[in-house]
Amino acid sequence: MKSLNARVKLVLIPDANRPVRHYNVPKVLFVATPALIILFALCSAIFILLNSSHLQQVEQLQEQLTLSEASYETLLQAREEQIAGLESDLASLSRQAAEVESKMTEIAELESQLKEIAGIEETVIPLSDGQGGEEFALASTDAETSLVSETKESFLQMTSMIDEMKPSLESTKKALIGYQRILDMTPSIWPADSRRVTSTFGIRRDPISGRSAVHNGLDLGGNRGDPIYAAADGIVTLSERDYPHGNNILIDHGRGMETRYLHLNKRFVEAGARVKKGQLIGELGNTGRSTGPHLHYEVIVNGDHVDPMPYIKEDRKEP
Repeated sequence: MKSLNARVKLVLIPDANRPVRHYNVPKVLFVATPALIILFALCSAIFILLNSSHLQQVEQLQEQLTLSEASYETLLQAREEQIAGLESDLASLSRQAAEVESKMTEIAELESQLKEIAGIEETVIPLSDGQGGEEFALASTDAETSLVSETKESFLQMTSMIDEMKPSLESTKKALIGYQRILDMTPSIWPADSRRVTSTFGIRRDPISGRSAVHNGLDLGGNRGDPIYAAADGIVTLSERDYPHGNNILIDHGRGMETRYLHLNKRFVEAGARVKKGQLIGELGNTGRSTGPHLHYEVIVNGDHVDPMPYIKEDRKEP
């Protein structure tokens, strides 16, 4: 301890013009100062080493962060491209849906026309307010892509099927129009409102002469002035008054079919006129060789009179 407490005299000799300076310095400073310098050097070295290690770790983290950012950017870009593809597919599906909807509208209109031609009443099924069904979780992006692809394919198949169906329906429509035209030209309705048959077709006792004779038509009793209708579409080929027919009208319906209306009170159509099934053409009367107000109705096929009853299938439709 004494040696550490001893003091050392330091003599500083400045230049010749200044006095000599004497300093008494503890001996311990000569020991502590190098130790402090060494300790400081060691601390500095340790700090430098630690700082260098931290710098390396920071650089590694920055490098990892850069790689992660690049990976995320790549993934984000891929997702954006995938979303853009899905949006494009959805837009395509939307256009296809619009095309399918347009085609379905055309098919529905065609079906409605076919029903109208065939005389089928449309049935409207009301929608209920109930809801239900199974619950499904939302699909992942890959599943959505697959679903979009499958839906797109389904739309293409539906469009193809509709394109194939439409010509067939058009052909059916034309056939129905032709069939409806034939029906319109066929005398299938009652020519009067009365359903009271006073004399049938065939052999009967003549009401005036009392002898057996062929009755070429069907007699419908009624009141003078009751409406008389055309039994089918056609062209009036004769409209006159004579004996024994009285006021009478002959209509040609084509395909060798004709109808004749006798003993009318009045005639509302002339020869050459085109008439529609159910059109008013005259009034029930008692003209010509007749014992009372009635309509004598005849159906003629290829020049031969036939029984009108098998042809009468329906009532006249109100316009």
